[in-house]
Amino acid sequence: MRCRFVAGLSMAIAVSVTAAVAQQSAINGSQGKARRQGALEWALKVNETRGPVRAADVSSRLGKEISSEILGGPTNGADAAYLIFTRMPPGAHGPSLFTLPDDHLYLVLEGKMGVQIGTDKFVAEPFAGVVIPPGIPHEVWNDDTTAETRVFEVIAPGSSRNVMAILKPAQPRKVENAAQYIRSPKVPARNDLKPGLNGARFAGRDLGTAEQMRIDSTLPGSAGPSPHVHKFTQVYFETEGETTLTYGLLTYRLPKYSIAIIPPGVVHTNSNKTNAVERHAVLLLNEPPDRAEPFDVEVEFKRNVGEPK
Repeated sequence: MRCRFVAGLSMAIAVSVTAAVAQQSAINGSQGKARRQGALEWALKVNETRGPVRAADVSSRLGKEISSEILGGPTNGADAAYLIFTRMPPGAHGPSLFTLPDDHLYLVLEGKMGVQIGTDKFVAEPFAGVVIPPGIPHEVWNDDTTAETRVFEVIAPGSSRNVMAILKPAQPRKVENAAQYIRSPKVPARNDLKPGLNGARFAGRDLGTAEQMRIDSTLPGSAGPSPHVHKFTQVYFETEGETTLTYGLLTYRLPKYSIAIIPPGVVHTNSNKTNAVERHAVLLLNEPPDRAEPFDVEVEFKRNVGEPK
């Protein structure tokens, strides 16, 4: 009798423990699901390279979630914006619907990017820009089943040193004329390029943003303007081929998916010294509001200090 009682008691305890574990697992699962639905998750890493030029990491194996790399920001060399290179594997989503107090600009580099703006959904293809003003609910994803999507993102003016602190969960709401935030200026094909810079602009003062964003394309042997300075930060992000950057007295090669951050007052220019077409995104942070003020002030290199005139 005692043995049967002990065995029965053990079985009851085991059943109770199993039920408790199952109940707690269900609670944990529901809490985890709630956290996933209510919290904003974004896998961000910071590029630790020092100096004006740094390359995005395209060699690391991509998992099932998006991977975003802060190439420049308030903590690593770009005071005026977060400059982010994002890779989205097939089926991956960015942070769930959210708003920012800053402008949020996307430039699609490869693949296709789904984007929800308010309650409307769109597909942005390569060389499309998406320009989201402050306070507009939005979300992006990759709906493709096979191809990776690559995107260059800008959050400006980078109003916090902790980018996640300024992302706020949002509910869908109708945004009037949401399609106006999808920008697809014509980026010229090779046969349409002329000597010098060939610009296609996505954003600027006259388009509703303090930041100017465009793509400049050059033929082999073409150069940008004469060495010059300006009062704002300028950014180059190479999207195709390679440009050569003159930065003060230094010269840098800027291959595909590399970025150059040029602070105010630094003498610079760029040129295409390769045998192929090159294209790079250009950011002015911020574009001067006074159109009468010269953007670029030309600089002339004359002689070493102390040399006779």
